[in-house]
Amino acid sequence: MLASRTPVSLHHRIVAGGQRRRCIGGSERKPQGRHFTQALESLWRHSPRILPRPAAAAATGGDAKSSWQTPVVLENAAFEEYYKVQQIVHKEEWDAFMSVLRKPLPATFRINACCQFYKDICSKLENDFRRYLESEVSCEYGEDAIRPLPWYPGNLAWHLNFSRKELRKNQALESFHEFLKHESEVGNITRQEAVSMVPPLFLNVQPDHHILDMCASPGSKTFQLLEMIHQSKEPGLLPGALVMANDLYVQRCDLLIHNTKRMCTANLIVTNHEAQNFPDCSLAKDYSEAYKDTCKPQGLEFDRILCDVPCSGDGTIRKGHEMWRKWNSGMGNQLHLLQVNIAMRGIALLKVGGRMVYSTCSMNPVENEAVVAELLRRSGNSVELLDVSSELPELVRRPGLSTWKVQDRGCWFQTHDDVPHDKKNVVLPSMFTSSNGTEGSHTVRGDVEVNIDDRSSLRNCNIEETSKNNHDMDGLPINTNKKFDCTSNILNSKFPLHRCMRIVPHDQNSGAFFIAVLHKLSPLNGCQIQGTKIQHPLAKGITAQPQKEPESETRLYKTSLTRQQNIVSKVVDSAEVLGRQQNLSMDNQTSNDNSTEVEMVFNGVESSRAESGDSMRLQKQSRWKGVDPVLFFKDEVVIKSIISFFGIKESFPLRGHLVTRSTDNARRIYYVSKSVKNILELNTEVGEQLKIVSLGIKMFESHRSKDCSSCAYRLSYEGLSLLLPYISKRILYASPLDFHRLLQYRSINFAYFVDARFGEEAASLMPGCCVVVLLEGHKHVDSICKDPSTVAIVCWRGKGTMNVMVSPPDRKDLLERMAYRFGLEACTEGD
Repeated sequence: MLASRTPVSLHHRIVAGGQRRRCIGGSERKPQGRHFTQALESLWRHSPRILPRPAAAAATGGDAKSSWQTPVVLENAAFEEYYKVQQIVHKEEWDAFMSVLRKPLPATFRINACCQFYKDICSKLENDFRRYLESEVSCEYGEDAIRPLPWYPGNLAWHLNFSRKELRKNQALESFHEFLKHESEVGNITRQEAVSMVPPLFLNVQPDHHILDMCASPGSKTFQLLEMIHQSKEPGLLPGALVMANDLYVQRCDLLIHNTKRMCTANLIVTNHEAQNFPDCSLAKDYSEAYKDTCKPQGLEFDRILCDVPCSGDGTIRKGHEMWRKWNSGMGNQLHLLQVNIAMRGIALLKVGGRMVYSTCSMNPVENEAVVAELLRRSGNSVELLDVSSELPELVRRPGLSTWKVQDRGCWFQTHDDVPHDKKNVVLPSMFTSSNGTEGSHTVRGDVEVNIDDRSSLRNCNIEETSKNNHDMDGLPINTNKKFDCTSNILNSKFPLHRCMRIVPHDQNSGAFFIAVLHKLSPLNGCQIQGTKIQHPLAKGITAQPQKEPESETRLYKTSLTRQQNIVSKVVDSAEVLGRQQNLSMDNQTSNDNSTEVEMVFNGVESSRAESGDSMRLQKQSRWKGVDPVLFFKDEVVIKSIISFFGIKESFPLRGHLVTRSTDNARRIYYVSKSVKNILELNTEVGEQLKIVSLGIKMFESHRSKDCSSCAYRLSYEGLSLLLPYISKRILYASPLDFHRLLQYRSINFAYFVDARFGEEAASLMPGCCVVVLLEGHKHVDSICKDPSTVAIVCWRGKGTMNVMVSPPDRKDLLERMAYRFGLEACTEGD
């Protein structure tokens, strides 16, 4: 994958965390001043780093940490009061609901059905680990300690009766834990919360769909979408679909890239934009021109959109115990406007006939049903809320709420009329069950301000009738014949919010989630929308300000929503985030190679994040600061030499699909699908409106070998599975024993292969990159490369040795498959 080459500071690494980072955990802390900061720094500098053990603990010889560390209190009176009033569950269920919230969240994971060995993984889970765990830990965790989630298609998602912490600590689970860690590292499984797997399933993804994930980091749902499009492809062909994954911060895009690069796909683009201001890259001057050329896209429109917005995140309270201390009702109020902005932008980018899923990991109706109701008000008859109760029938879900109240600083409000004037800049009309007009108030739709001074006429408005007269202004329905917007201010307006889905923890021992599925019936009246601007009713003349990336290492992770809103501060659990970053750094480590020849040729070949560097020189070539340009690779001399050297067949569309981010002497060449290619061409025509930080699959890399190789580029292992059926030269076929020895020792002299014929063929090959294919007895050489189950690796034919060019995690994975299939050793040398 192509990653951004922006240098990442220590603070940026800490704030680049995972799924919990998208959930706001507290309120803004005001700056304390320079002297206060200096005093804190002095205190930290001169304070002892290790605290002495308490006397009681020292005297008894007990564990000091367990003796004096304050446990997390799983209580919050405001939380309980808030959700009791909202009647989120029935009274008789309340105790069961709260009891489950205080229990650790069970671990869950999903198998990647597109990985080459997913059948082996399924077999190992069913036949080995399931039986082992039933016999070893059934007394502690129940008979079904591990089981497939019944609602997930194909038994590809699994539920464990123990938490991730218990998985790490329990000795009986050690081998299973190691299995999960390794399979996750190579991309065969994704460790993901069960309820987080639900939203992509309701998108009903098809093989040719263009899909947008608006707030994608850390990337588990993006990975899930990629699995879906690759499962639907024909063998040996790239899918026509495209996934565009977006996130606001470059550092979080880094995490997104890391988590999705395991998919090895040419159909992904990672972008870095504010979701509520995502560009449409339109070439058309007006709506009539939007579809004049059906062969090329005239602007960005998507068949499917996943709108999993930033939220207060109290649905994750079982795995983030700090939420008990930090939670307050204002967290949801602060985010409501941003959520409406993002979702409205998603509707604007959605194709007619397309489907958008709006979701949060919050239980707060202000972030859920209130947002959906506002979307339906503003969209009129252009959008409908779908009833998907017949889909995934085994998933236990509850209908959305039809009524709720809004709280601000302990005060409850049933309607916006009840809100005092000095609070109307915080408590918005769109937060309520129905948006009631009040005398002297203003409703702002797009950039048009509408005075409401006739409340009696609102009572007579009918949403179906008035929507026919609406004219869209900036993508939002406005009645141009009246001074008010009937569709947005109907007293006691009713929407079918019961069609929304609520997943509550005690129904199926999970986290909490909210999902709504929207279907676009018609355009938002006329023109492609450049941006959906939603202003506060009392904030006339104030425009939304772009969000800025953190600049100082002393700042916490902050998100500027809009100037008229309170700034929301994300309080990050530094320990967890730092742990994630340590896991990232482990992936970057490479093992030392004893072979001087291999070191000379492949310096850095096993580094999975070698894309960083040379950024200052390349920034000048790109519109976006800190991000290298995306350039089509058109060096015909190099392309011809690659095609000739590897015997790449003409049926593989190589020309026009190669890109690089180097302005000269490209070190890495990436391959993109036709759908990605079309988007890149569109982006070039509109002046690079898309800020692309990653795309495509790494296909070729330059080498610095002193061997007499006629081609300056070698194959990348990441792109081998895509290219292998079209390669006709430089392929060697190894027996299972020799293939295993190559993986185990990494570098073998030609004379030391078990099969003398294989050693002779390797010795007769011209120096340079080659492919070694595992030859199983029942397969024929002529068809083996076309078989998707074929196992192959990239190697380098050196002066006297054959050297493997595969990263340690991938080698370990292949060795374990060899052990499982052929009973050979799974250990590796030198790792």
